[in-house]
Amino acid sequence: MGKLINAQQDMSDHFSQVATSYNDLRTTDLEPIMFIRDVLDGNHSLEAADIGCGAGRYCLGFLQHLDIHHLTCIDNNEPMLKETSSCLRAAGVKNFKTVRALAEDIPLVDNSVDCIFSFNAIHHFDFVGFLKNAAKVTRDGGSIFIYTRLRSQNARNIWGQYFPLFLEKENRLYELTELEEMIRSVESLVIEYVRQFKYRRIASLNRLISLAQGGHYSTFSLYGKGDFEAAIEGFQSDITGHFNNLERIEWFDENTLLVLRKRGVNC
Repeated sequence: MGKLINAQQDMSDHFSQVATSYNDLRTTDLEPIMFIRDVLDGNHSLEAADIGCGAGRYCLGFLQHLDIHHLTCIDNNEPMLKETSSCLRAAGVKNFKTVRALAEDIPLVDNSVDCIFSFNAIHHFDFVGFLKNAAKVTRDGGSIFIYTRLRSQNARNIWGQYFPLFLEKENRLYELTELEEMIRSVESLVIEYVRQFKYRRIASLNRLISLAQGGHYSTFSLYGKGDFEAAIEGFQSDITGHFNNLERIEWFDENTLLVLRKRGVNC
């Protein structure tokens, strides 16, 4: 139990350190938001919540592209929530609030929201605990949207292929069959859609190194200082050996979107 608490504290410290630069370090994918817009077609003035909202980059996307009356942005890291507020206020958004809470203990009234989002976050908390709480606060017929990368998808990206020990360090991700099994354990939830996304990325080697050093993925915080420095050197060597143009390195990132629906009591 002590190791788990220490690991959670270390991860919280990591996110506190990167909060002010986080939105610049990460890529925001518009495609899943547009897919969600199609799924929600005909649903207006939604009450919604974003669980594990981070620094608010996807909160902004939801509010800009979906018909949301009010969005509750929930995260367990206070510096991240401050960045969410700054991000949304800078964009002129007012119909939101931030709440510090655990994903496994969503502090919303039962049956009070039309949809819940969790983007790139489920590997940071107890997934089944999150599902149970999300189902409780979601209205009958409402939707839960989960956007994540799978272990196999992680293995195919630039870091999984070329950054030493990245796959060994990142042991928190799931495969689709594991997610489906956990979702089936919550009787009130049913999977409506599973959508795979694939993105062509381009960056220079210097930019990639900068991303790693800046904490682009929390995985990098799992390295000790010496291990990380050695991994950077190994990454440079591997990239140099596999790519001719170090100013234009190309690869694909992959993610999976699961759309869940809460059954009505008579379903």
